[in-house]
Amino acid sequence: MIKKISLIFLTVILVFFFMQPNLSYGFSKGKPDPSAPPGTWYIGDAPHVKTGSPILFVHGLTGSGATWFEPNDMYRQARDAGHPAAFINLYPDQSYWDNGQMLASKLAEMYNHFGEKIIVVGHSKGGVDTQTALLHYGAERYVSKVFTLGTPHHGSQLANLAYSNWAGWLAGIIGMRSPGTDSLRTGTMAAFRNQTDRLVGAHSVPFQTLSGRSWGSFGTSLYFGGVYLNSYGTNDGAVTVDSSRLSYANELASLSLDHYAIAEGHRVFRYLQPRLATNEQEVETQQADYGTIIRGGELNGTATQTFQLEDEIQAVTFSVLAHESLKNVTLISPNGDEHLVEAIEKEHEQSIFAGAYSHFIELDQPESGTWTVEMNSTTAGGYFAVASIDGGLTNTLQLEKDVVSALNTNPADVTYSVHINDELYVEDEALDALHTFHLPMKNNTSQTITTDYNGITKDGTPFERTVVEHLFTDERGNVFH
Repeated sequence: MIKKISLIFLTVILVFFFMQPNLSYGFSKGKPDPSAPPGTWYIGDAPHVKTGSPILFVHGLTGSGATWFEPNDMYRQARDAGHPAAFINLYPDQSYWDNGQMLASKLAEMYNHFGEKIIVVGHSKGGVDTQTALLHYGAERYVSKVFTLGTPHHGSQLANLAYSNWAGWLAGIIGMRSPGTDSLRTGTMAAFRNQTDRLVGAHSVPFQTLSGRSWGSFGTSLYFGGVYLNSYGTNDGAVTVDSSRLSYANELASLSLDHYAIAEGHRVFRYLQPRLATNEQEVETQQADYGTIIRGGELNGTATQTFQLEDEIQAVTFSVLAHESLKNVTLISPNGDEHLVEAIEKEHEQSIFAGAYSHFIELDQPESGTWTVEMNSTTAGGYFAVASIDGGLTNTLQLEKDVVSALNTNPADVTYSVHINDELYVEDEALDALHTFHLPMKNNTSQTITTDYNGITKDGTPFERTVVEHLFTDERGNVFH
């Protein structure tokens, strides 16, 4: 009797084992479950006819393997093109060191399962996670090629912003300060690049990049990021084109897509197939000609903030990021005209500021002078306000020759004064002499630098010109415009 029971028990165990062949590799089949533990990986349905290498799709910050499924059609595109496909849940909020180590071990499992080297497609931070796995955790042996889509290889200024004095505590309120966000700051990524790029050699797995250069229409979820990043260059609403590039990688294209659209199959899959990635393509980056004014603070009930605009500005976009959808945001011009918010958009779930709300106002040819933003909230929190300026002299009045050119004057006919945070540091100095002064820059501080120019143009007309620049530093003392 005991032998019979033992035999039945052994049979049940064997049947269960053979019904679960995936357990030896730790993967599942079908659409990934976002709630599954990090390290869980999935394979899609086998293509009708296998014509290409297996592809692993790696998600970005706060994402999961489900990123590549409905409404995204990347999975279907890969399957229909004859590629077996795999998807993985990495840590949604951890650094590339943690994700890279995990991904390296999973790539070994996938290599054993598929029996051949794998192509990896990484979106956003997923591209950095992948490079970490390959170069720092020995996974190059399992991979033939890597494509990165909108990856911040040199970090994102939005990650800097999450830790800045201006908006860091707002990010804390809505829960987006994390090791993953921290690892994408430009200073942190500079250190990563220094450690990583030296490991790239002639026989390293080739990387190929795609970048986006659109941030959607006015008021959409990436518009705030696009407005803020404008002063850093062409961007996709989260990452600049320059940051998406690697000096040793082939750039396939810079597409008119935003940061999330660049991971959609029907838009980009044709750029990813290995046979299309044979020739390097030179892509020009549009040069930014924008100034940025930054404000931020606590918001509990009513708050007021001011912006000083120069003349000759062609357009300005006011963006207010807040912890809630504000019941009132009003922009008041120097002559008292009121402008109401034109669009309100909740930040995307994969945004650095997921959970916050962006409020937008656009104006053409705004008058010069002091503009005021009035805001009202129903709960305690915070706000971060950006004025992105197209035109004016903020960006041109940097050097003596630029002042002379912009104001049509002679150096000897111009004097200037400098205020830093409303404190006078330089007064009525001559422009035709060299003057040096040190900014009282401290960690996690903001600076408002106001330069007043006075003089006579070449045709004898007196002029006064005020140029305002805003800087802030992170807790390490890195300076950002």
